[in-house]
Amino acid sequence: MSPRILHCLNIFRQPIKTAGYSWLIGFCLSVMIPDLLWALPHDSQDDGARLLVERVINYQGAELAEQRTRFEAAEKALRLRRINEFRRLLPGLVDYPLYPYLRYQDIKRRLSRVSSEELNSFFKQYGDLPVAAQLRQKLLRQLARQGRWQRFLDYYQATSNVRLQCHYLYALLRTGQEQAAWPQIEKRWLSGKSQPSNCDRVFKRWKAAGKLTTELVWQRMELALSKGRRTLARYLVRSLPAKEQPLARLWIKLHRKPQLLARYQKRIEHSNHPMAERLFINVITRLARRDPQAAADLWMTSQQARETPAEDQYALLQEIAMAMARRQLPGAEAWFSLIPADTLSDTAREWRVRAALRQAQWSEARAALDGLTPAQQTTDRWQYWRARVNEELGNTEQAMTQFTTLARQRSFYGFLAADRLNLPYTIADRPHETSAGSLFEIGQTPAVRRAREFLQLGRLVPARREWRSATRTMNNEQRVDAAKLAQLWGWAEQSILTMAGTNQRDDLKLRFPLLYQKEVLDYSQQAEINPAWTYGVIRRESAFVVDARSPKGALGLMQLMPATAKNIARSLPKKYRGRGKLTQPNANLALGTHYLRKMLKRFGGQTVLATAAYNAGAQRIQRWLPEKGSLDAERWIENIPYRETREYVTSVLAFTIIYADRLGIEPIRLSQHMASVSSREAL
Repeated sequence: MSPRILHCLNIFRQPIKTAGYSWLIGFCLSVMIPDLLWALPHDSQDDGARLLVERVINYQGAELAEQRTRFEAAEKALRLRRINEFRRLLPGLVDYPLYPYLRYQDIKRRLSRVSSEELNSFFKQYGDLPVAAQLRQKLLRQLARQGRWQRFLDYYQATSNVRLQCHYLYALLRTGQEQAAWPQIEKRWLSGKSQPSNCDRVFKRWKAAGKLTTELVWQRMELALSKGRRTLARYLVRSLPAKEQPLARLWIKLHRKPQLLARYQKRIEHSNHPMAERLFINVITRLARRDPQAAADLWMTSQQARETPAEDQYALLQEIAMAMARRQLPGAEAWFSLIPADTLSDTAREWRVRAALRQAQWSEARAALDGLTPAQQTTDRWQYWRARVNEELGNTEQAMTQFTTLARQRSFYGFLAADRLNLPYTIADRPHETSAGSLFEIGQTPAVRRAREFLQLGRLVPARREWRSATRTMNNEQRVDAAKLAQLWGWAEQSILTMAGTNQRDDLKLRFPLLYQKEVLDYSQQAEINPAWTYGVIRRESAFVVDARSPKGALGLMQLMPATAKNIARSLPKKYRGRGKLTQPNANLALGTHYLRKMLKRFGGQTVLATAAYNAGAQRIQRWLPEKGSLDAERWIENIPYRETREYVTSVLAFTIIYADRLGIEPIRLSQHMASVSSREAL
């Protein structure tokens, strides 16, 4: 060991102090200590070295704890407008990871009078930090309110914020840059959604300049209808010439009720308007998704069909064929056969296989499997079904070879293949090995340090923001190590999410943590369900993000809708305390496990159906059941109409097997979860 490293380590053998040593301590932490840590294996048994490493970390922790206290005091002083106290505390926090956020709060407080020099200095120093984007947005909104358009342009950067985009376009107009603005305004106007009110003045000047054409109005109307925005479409009708408005209103009417298309078919076919063809294709496509047989009948008798370009015809035929497959109607294969194979989308190729599997048309299924793209054919899903098809067609030896290869995979289809051969599951838990030096190096990057500090302060939103910023530019190995670091911090959500973006899949303690183990076991026992299943649902629903919120409003670990939670709570002794409690693990787990139990009872103890119902709702599952007879669970899962639910069920069931292994409980074979799916009448 070099004398310089020994000298640094001697510092940390002494009682922690900073006076007179700050420059040397900083040098040791940034240069010499990492050298030692890189040389120290992850599994080193050198207790002396380990103790020294711990002392380094403890030193940092003690120093940061003091700074953290001062940081919160400075924030409070600023909030209470005790500016002298804030200024007294600020110099002592220059080296603290969250110092830029204090600078941001200070500048934000006096944004209307801050100098250009100070702003430019902040953006130059912290321009790549998330907090710089926050400040820039506040500054731009203020400049827009003040009408300082040239200054707005000086600070503007490309953004996804539509309001700021429209302010930018208006700034171009106000500074005489119309020719640069017109094309960008047209692009902004051609949106299927209503735009913010501050865009109106931009659009008004654009229209006054004669840039709005009838063709553009029709384009936007079609975009609006494709997004289901009929109110916007009705507003756009007024911008069309009077003689074209009746056709536009008819389109809106048929968009809402495509089943009326046959009534107006002749009127559309006899129209010489260039948009009549688009209207017909759009409406009959919507009809195909609701009533594929009606759409097929109408298409076959339509004069418009014979005049439609081949590309549009094939696209519509795909919609009809896929709708028939999703609705489990016979005849889907006949419609697929009308479409040239090279024009099929990847989704249509898969539904062609599913339709054949559903009808147990094994020869057709083999042909459809051959029609998948090379990338699709390499997936576990379609390798499994190729083996199943071979088995059903009597190609037993080939099928057994394919099942054997697939059984080595830790996946839903790998587990199914293992069950097919009565082989043990391949769990393959191989923890990722890294060096203390790598973890130390990643932990010392500024963005990671900021994320860590926000985490210590319990501020999850900025912590996640900084973590995403830190890991966005990392390579695969660095991301794996970062995930390991998050795991060591106890930040399971980010260890899981960060690892998901890498090619490392075998560190099961990292990817499938046993958080809230006592609570999961207790509540699962009370609900009389398999705790591994509970864990599988949590892992898929939220990845252990306690405050997870879905776009539809589901909350917490098990992603409960407030209305569902309220309903479940009626059958429990514990009262429902409102949606705010759903982000608390105990309340969420208590309600979520009982909801799983309710779905299990509702569907006769069939885990597959209960899992699907947890995601899609019991009413949909009832509609997806076979009308008559029964269907093996594998084919039923494969033919679930919603991709989200299909992927959800396979993931949860696979995670259940993995969590049984993690919990050390006797695993229930996957095939035991997959009883044949009975008809609607039987359930």
